[in-house]
Amino acid sequence: MSLRRRCAIYYLLLVGLLFGGLAPAAYALDLWAAWQLALQRDPIYAGAQASSAADQHLIAQARAQLLPHIYATAAIDHHDRRQVKDLGNHHSAHNNLWAFTLTQPLFDRQNLRLYEQAQYLAALAVVDEEDSRAQLMLRLSQAYFDTLSAQATLRSLEAQRDATEHQRKAALRAFELGSATITDAQEAQSRLDLLQAQIITAQSDLQQQFYALERIVGQRPEALAPLLEDSSLPTPEPDDPNQWQQQASNHNLGVTKADLALQAQQLYLESSKSRHEPTVSLQARTGSQRKPNAFAPRPSPRSMDSSVGIELNIPIFTGGEISAKVQEESERVRQRHFERENARRAAIQATQNYFAQVTSGLLEVRSLEAAEKSSLAALEANELAYEVGVRVLVDVLNAQQQLYETQRNLNHARYRVLHNTLQLKHAAGTLTDDDLWAINQLLDNDAVNQQ
Repeated sequence: MSLRRRCAIYYLLLVGLLFGGLAPAAYALDLWAAWQLALQRDPIYAGAQASSAADQHLIAQARAQLLPHIYATAAIDHHDRRQVKDLGNHHSAHNNLWAFTLTQPLFDRQNLRLYEQAQYLAALAVVDEEDSRAQLMLRLSQAYFDTLSAQATLRSLEAQRDATEHQRKAALRAFELGSATITDAQEAQSRLDLLQAQIITAQSDLQQQFYALERIVGQRPEALAPLLEDSSLPTPEPDDPNQWQQQASNHNLGVTKADLALQAQQLYLESSKSRHEPTVSLQARTGSQRKPNAFAPRPSPRSMDSSVGIELNIPIFTGGEISAKVQEESERVRQRHFERENARRAAIQATQNYFAQVTSGLLEVRSLEAAEKSSLAALEANELAYEVGVRVLVDVLNAQQQLYETQRNLNHARYRVLHNTLQLKHAAGTLTDDDLWAINQLLDNDAVNQQ
């Protein structure tokens, strides 16, 4: 058994403990554990599974039109006869019958085409379910990364606030000693007030992101595993946009669904054309009837009647309904052709966009990592210069702001690259659980345990 499979089993057991009443209301999890919960708890995906299961029964319903149908019939009647003149000479009798009727289609091209169409519709439902699963993966990763990004923003603002508060206190001490003016302390206070407002906004945003994640996994986590600081972000493989576009035009789930819808529509057109053709069926019947004779006071004796034969139905004129239906379905087929081409172009465009976003995002991450180092060096230089009186406090505050903003932008850029990588694979039709597992290996699970 592979390591990934063993870990997956471990997570499933953990999920069972969490929702079996053995865990507290809040809990910590990483991306893979969140995925296991989402598969069990997300109502959108559960609805797609139910819809797919329901559509599988279309095959049995269509096949039933090609199989024998047996009906049982029973009836009882009361007959009353009187003379018209004086309503005299009264006679009454009871009529009762029972019968079994068998019908077996021998030649019915319309129902045969509808049976073939049902198979494509059932396959389309399976692809819809797979697409819903992929969309769940994207929704979960987006909610997970948005929550981590909101957490990183809040912590960065709080760290910046603490650093600014430290500078404010130092400025007040310098003012009390007469070595600085009150301006430095007032400048630091204004920055603190602005940061406090930003922290309030960040707290609200984090709360909203937790709500979005809770909606998918069914319970609010206490902590999330963040991205490792020294993790190496994945690059597109292959590093050729043309190969990605070719993959998308053939394997994108939207294109696959459009293909199946087109083939199903073509079979429906064939079934409509087949309504012009004759149908042949086997008819067999057996039963018994006790029927009164209209000219005799006694009913005829009960008898067993059986019959078997071939029935031929030839549509001669239906008021133009069949021709109109064929014309309608011909236009529907043309519509499906255009929808298929639009799906193919949309898949190629999505692949182009996400490939560009991933490659540019990786460059942005490298640039921000360099900017973080230079911003830290600039801050240290400004702090030293301020201590010796070469710089003023506002220079230090500006350097602090630049450093923390760079760190926040770097966190956002890293999470965008990871999510866009999943989006790229989904556009190409290659997104699987293994991709989510690979990203989960980039997360710091030790940090979850420390939170």
